[in-house]
Amino acid sequence: MKAVCDVRVRGAIGVVELDRIADLNDLKRRFVDEGVWVRPLRNIVYLTPALTIDDADLNALTGAVRRVIGRET
Repeated sequence: MKAVCDVRVRGAIGVVELDRIADLNDLKRRFVDEGVWVRPLRNIVYLTPALTIDDADLNALTGAVRRVIGRET
């Protein structure tokens, strides 16, 4: 079972740190299936949205992250 260890934001970069990611490729595929492009690396999911992102797109991005990671924990 994976758990969220920490969530950090610095400027426009968001990080969701997980205990571990067992299948990185599957996690990437599920993000793409949700319609978002994020960068999971090792046990961290990086979010680097454009500085011009609007509220609707930001809500779509964070909602997809919650749904995908929620299935992992």
